[in-house]
Amino acid sequence: MISIPERETARGQTLFAALLRGLPRAYAVLFFSGNGRLGWWLLAISLLSPDLGLVGLAGAVAAGALAWALGYDRSGVRNGYLLFNPLLVCLTLAFLHRCYHFEIQTYVLLWCASVVGGFFVSVAMQTWVGFHFGISAHSLPAMLVVYVLYFLGYSLFGIAVLPYEASSEWLDPSFLPPFVQSLFQAFGAMLFQPHVTPGILVFIGLALTSPLSTLMATMAFVVGATTLARFGIPLGPEGITWCGFNFLLTGIALGTGYFIPSGASLLLAAAGVFLCALTSLALAAGLRYFGLPASALPYNLVVLALVYALRQRCTAGALHPSPAPGALPESLARHELINARRFPHLKTPALALPCAAERTVTQAFHGALTHRGAWSYALDFEGEHTQSAELADYAIWDTPVLSPCAGWVTSIATQVADNAPGANNPDENWGNYVLIYSDAGFTVMLAHLKKESITVALGQRVWIGTPLGLCGNSGRSPVPHLHLHVQTTAQLGAPTRPFVLKHYIEHGEQPVFHVTGVPALGAHIRPAKPHAALGEALYGWLPGEYRYRITVENGATWEETFVLDFDESGNYRLRSRRCEASLTAFLSEGVFYITNFIGNDHSLLATIAVGLARVPCIAEPAAVWHDDASTAPFFTSAARWFRDLIEPFFGPFLARYTYCLREKAGTFAIHATAAKSARLPAHAPREITCTLAGRRGIIALESHLFNGRTLRAELLAPSH
Repeated sequence: MISIPERETARGQTLFAALLRGLPRAYAVLFFSGNGRLGWWLLAISLLSPDLGLVGLAGAVAAGALAWALGYDRSGVRNGYLLFNPLLVCLTLAFLHRCYHFEIQTYVLLWCASVVGGFFVSVAMQTWVGFHFGISAHSLPAMLVVYVLYFLGYSLFGIAVLPYEASSEWLDPSFLPPFVQSLFQAFGAMLFQPHVTPGILVFIGLALTSPLSTLMATMAFVVGATTLARFGIPLGPEGITWCGFNFLLTGIALGTGYFIPSGASLLLAAAGVFLCALTSLALAAGLRYFGLPASALPYNLVVLALVYALRQRCTAGALHPSPAPGALPESLARHELINARRFPHLKTPALALPCAAERTVTQAFHGALTHRGAWSYALDFEGEHTQSAELADYAIWDTPVLSPCAGWVTSIATQVADNAPGANNPDENWGNYVLIYSDAGFTVMLAHLKKESITVALGQRVWIGTPLGLCGNSGRSPVPHLHLHVQTTAQLGAPTRPFVLKHYIEHGEQPVFHVTGVPALGAHIRPAKPHAALGEALYGWLPGEYRYRITVENGATWEETFVLDFDESGNYRLRSRRCEASLTAFLSEGVFYITNFIGNDHSLLATIAVGLARVPCIAEPAAVWHDDASTAPFFTSAARWFRDLIEPFFGPFLARYTYCLREKAGTFAIHATAAKSARLPAHAPREITCTLAGRRGIIALESHLFNGRTLRAELLAPSH
């Protein structure tokens, strides 16, 4: 079990409303999900055996009422966190009733003890495990109380023996192969109904909600069953059903619950299930002496041990922890893959251009002259190409050198003489230089500055754009140029490390804006000019409701209202009132980004997520920029389901768009065009124009779709 956090936001909410939200989540959390529809489906399946399902449901309701009355955090009721373990304990008690046939008074007393014990032990263990280990206790609290019930039943009534019941063809169809029967029985056993038909229903519900979780669970069962078969355990209901649900839980927990789905998480799940199978055999043999079943103990021990061990890593490596427990793993996987494609330099040091005018890259990374070996990652900048015997004839000579980052000056040299054109000074390689320790934790070198031109002092605080000195020709420098690199330590001459430049225009047939990038040899680049009015329009987008009239060429017209507010990080959050769709947007260093779109093309937000994927606030009317957008929202449900299943292993399905800015009469039109080679579904946009104005955000949108139709949207009434 992963706790699915939900902050206390609905003050004054009734217990009934909280339970209505929390009960299905208590069932869904069994599959590491917060999906309410899956929870209602599982709750309904549990009622196929009313003597089990009703007792478990009543236990969850009673636990919620107890938490409410005692003043516990009410979000723990709404997200099912405080209901899950009491639910499992009461389901186990109902199962024991089938063995012992308790008298009604005894049954009621034991049920009360199960609710109270399950609730308090769950709160205590979850708090203790969370504090000391930083992870959830899963169903260990329920296991502890369940074993107390087993011992209590044994001491009062003897060994628990389930009465023989002939299996019906409806519950366990005989035409299925034994291995398939055991697979579905394992799914059913997760709800204490170890039969094929309930298991098929559970499988269908999970597959429709999360195909990735279903894949991980099925794979895990195959690995676990195969492991048992190597030790002579039959591949059928009689050999696997007793522990098969442990394999399913382990696969889901490690494959999609704790980690973002990927090939690495698939391998981790397989390894975890292998250990779980061996642990199940060992525990079954040991607990047999006490008349106890292994139950879900193998899954709990293996998953908790592996997750805690992996929490001790220094870096994420190939396994990325899930940032939002309970969210659909498909959404998390797509978000991770798209971000890796859209923001490839997210963890790479990024520097602003150290000059205000256009410069040419005359030596790039791994340059043929001096950017070799340990000093491969460096850039040399020059002005317009010149060959002259006079330094003053070079365009870059005596021009300002600006700080490319915020930080502190850690070392300088100012007294190295400048060389005449064509001369060199290898004895003082770097010439006059400035070393800056960036706020981001890396050291930046700017070298070959003009003698006695440096204007900053040792220990001085600098910001992006702070003048450092003038470009010169000192050190190993035959012609005036500026050398820039990031190095591994603050020591002079330390090896270099990769870095990128940010927010620059590259000239070619058409100017291209780069948020980040590494310019190639010969590239002509300059800093992008900021656009204050566009930035103000995006920064000043007011929270409230925005109602749009949407029209498609065939005459269909409808309205859709968005709610714009801010999340806990201060990011824009847009949610549709018409359908389940939402997105997140934020501004960073003058660039507007849209991320985390959830939904499909039934919402206008799907088109907005493409049209405004990335908007730099730059005053460059001739410049274009590029970005990648997910095509998943525009596919049919079946195609989207299939893509959800394969994207984590084969990469995201993205379309390349080219963007430009058109300004007119105080409004800003962002125009996006899909690449000619893009193969997109019929409902995907081929061209989009989003028009922004003042503090009203998007006032109009026009999208030409691949099916030849045109979609138009017009803002009717913003309400702030």
